[in-house]
Amino acid sequence: MKQQTFLGGVAILFIGGAIAKILGAIYRIPLTWILGAEGLGLYQLIFPVFSLLIVLSSSGMPTSISKMTANRLSNGDYVGVRAVFKVSLITMVVVGLVASILIAGLSHTIASLQGNTGSTLGYLGIAPAVFFVCVLSVFRGYFQGHSNMIPTALSQIIEQGGKLVFGLLFAYLFLGYGIEWGAFGAILGVTISEILTVAVLCIFYLKSRKKEYNSSQNVVHSTKKAVFLELIRTSTPIVLTQIVLPLLIMLDSFLIVNLLSYAGVDQSTATILWGIDSGVVNSLVNMPIALCLAVAISIVPAVASLKDRGAIERKLSTAYTVTIAFCLPVIVAFCVLASPLLNILYNGMGGAQYVEIAKNLLLLGAPIILFGSLLQVQNSALQALGKGRVTMLNMILSGVVKVVLTLILVPIPEINIYGLALSTATFYILSCLFNAMYLHKLKFRYKMRLTLPSLAGAGMLGVYLLNIVLLPIRGYLVLILGIIGGAILYVFSLWSFGFDFVNLLSIFKKKVVKVPNDGNN
Repeated sequence: MKQQTFLGGVAILFIGGAIAKILGAIYRIPLTWILGAEGLGLYQLIFPVFSLLIVLSSSGMPTSISKMTANRLSNGDYVGVRAVFKVSLITMVVVGLVASILIAGLSHTIASLQGNTGSTLGYLGIAPAVFFVCVLSVFRGYFQGHSNMIPTALSQIIEQGGKLVFGLLFAYLFLGYGIEWGAFGAILGVTISEILTVAVLCIFYLKSRKKEYNSSQNVVHSTKKAVFLELIRTSTPIVLTQIVLPLLIMLDSFLIVNLLSYAGVDQSTATILWGIDSGVVNSLVNMPIALCLAVAISIVPAVASLKDRGAIERKLSTAYTVTIAFCLPVIVAFCVLASPLLNILYNGMGGAQYVEIAKNLLLLGAPIILFGSLLQVQNSALQALGKGRVTMLNMILSGVVKVVLTLILVPIPEINIYGLALSTATFYILSCLFNAMYLHKLKFRYKMRLTLPSLAGAGMLGVYLLNIVLLPIRGYLVLILGIIGGAILYVFSLWSFGFDFVNLLSIFKKKVVKVPNDGNN
């Protein structure tokens, strides 16, 4: 089976994630035009609950399976690798069926609790997707454990491509029956995309088995019971960690519309404001964070397979440096180019006042890009080191602070929806800080030249301000020249300040490792 180096895996996942996010952005813009602000709000009411169920049912599995697989491969336990896959697949099929039935059966109840029963149809459309995402998590974890990130990257592209094609098609076709049906059509596209993704990864898995050769030597047999118990033990702290954020978002979906009513906002406007924050702004903020997930995913098998403390520190240093170097220019771009970006992408949101609200929310949410990306890397590293319980406690503590701030700030008329952005940014900053303190307690040290991205980012900021303040151009030209000019200056500045691009270019070097199976085809 093909393997990549740590940075090679990061590169593949980054490229796949970038393509997926571009497709997602392309999808989101016409979806907003088709559904309108209120329809987008309905669409976004469904996803927090969907995300929570996904986390509960499957989120810990890719990381757990990846870690268990990498450990067994490093010890030559090839039969154990196969046992991990089989036990995980059976487990997730059962869990996925139960979760899908629950979300379908409770669809009307959940919609009523959220304050808008129009989302009932959407929950029925998304229910089957939960099952297929559970199955998908097993395949992703299996390939990631082999340090083969190509299937995961490809699956991300297929997911977004399926949403783009089928989501927009069905949203357009069903919109004639009402806004609720339009949102249902968009959700149905998500379910179809998950089905297609599972089918493609099944083909990848079958082909990878055919290329493996049989071997009965140098294996350590693992019983299925032992594998199952290890899977549960390994995944539980990861699930409890990863459940915190979706739980908070789901809680927001129940709270925000109701809290905004205390601020004097009617239900329709409250739903629109929720849709702007969760659907428009969060989509932009989460795009670079999702790209940096490539680093977090790749670091799990890299750290899990290492025994030397110095080697682990070098991996963490590389992960931190790459993450910060990527996030900083994105933050600068979003802050300076917020107005032209949102005017071009979402001018169909329903009015200039909503675009202005989105711009302010984007400015408040910009720090989340850096701290959310670093948090992913920290959590993955600590989980690979067997410290998943710590990440869970840190995020729970930060989550409590977020909920308290949301309850205090959102009902204030002068703050309203901006209170949600402030509380969310606080959550990420605190979580990241707590993890950093614990890693320092473990005496892990890093060697990062963080002044390089900072200086380069300052130069990039100058280009953006030059475009906006001095040049007599507006609209698309500001956005295009700003992004291109800033990006060129940023890369040139990194090179001038001595950033090691030679090492980064080596990420594309691959190695091929043949992984034997247990002979059972």
